[in-house]
Amino acid sequence: MSDKKKVIMTIGNCRIKDYDTHNVMVERYENVFIPQNKETVQKWVFKGYCASMLKALLFIQRNELLIDRKEIKDLDGFIQHVKKSNAQLMDVVRE
Repeated sequence: MSDKKKVIMTIGNCRIKDYDTHNVMVERYENVFIPQNKETVQKWVFKGYCASMLKALLFIQRNELLIDRKEIKDLDGFIQHVKKSNAQLMDVVRE
């Protein structure tokens, strides 16, 4: 059996994958520093397991995984990013 898990959904820089018959897993595409090579690479980083798709979407929202902290300069910028990420999640729910 292959270790490759099926990607169910990708939203911005996050994706939800099948894990087993009872769980899905949430991953985020982000920069990761590799100390052995002393370089930064972009890769999918595991963020957590969820029991359902709805819980995975709530997990993404609650942990602000769609928000890029480097782009936020003030409170208004943060609020705009929250509105944008919520709109992305609502578009997924409507589909």
